[in-house]
Amino acid sequence: MSDWITTQRQQAAVHLTDRRVLTGSIHLQMIARHHSGPETTDDLLNRDEMFYVLILDEGQPVFVAKRHTLYLELPPQPAIEDPDRASAARRLELEIELADGTLLEGMVMIELPPDRLRALDFLNAAPAFFPLWTEDAVRIVNRNHIRAASPVVGVRRGQA
Repeated sequence: MSDWITTQRQQAAVHLTDRRVLTGSIHLQMIARHHSGPETTDDLLNRDEMFYVLILDEGQPVFVAKRHTLYLELPPQPAIEDPDRASAARRLELEIELADGTLLEGMVMIELPPDRLRALDFLNAAPAFFPLWTEDAVRIVNRNHIRAASPVVGVRRGQA
């Protein structure tokens, strides 16, 4: 039996290092490997495999290299659905500058020991792909393509 039958589709816009954007859907497993509930997009991207499948809007599959993915843009969704994890996590607003100059701003959830709750601690401990939440979208960012980042406090980089 094919694994495709037991997956859930997630619409995504894949932003690549050459500034192209591919739109389509990825397939997520109904049960995650490392936590309860279904697989998330960041679970998929943080697997050991070097490629993932995107089914383009036209219906054809494309195997996308993770190392050439800047970020995936998904429809808005709750930051953390597990109430136990949500109560233990700290929210932090970040501005992220990617290697191609793209500026992203949003919220990350820090689930680290109480003495390691700085933005720097998060960036150093984050998995290769991590979610950045905004009101209008969730962006799963490739940490390997971050040029600079800072907590959002008053004046921001990129503004005069």
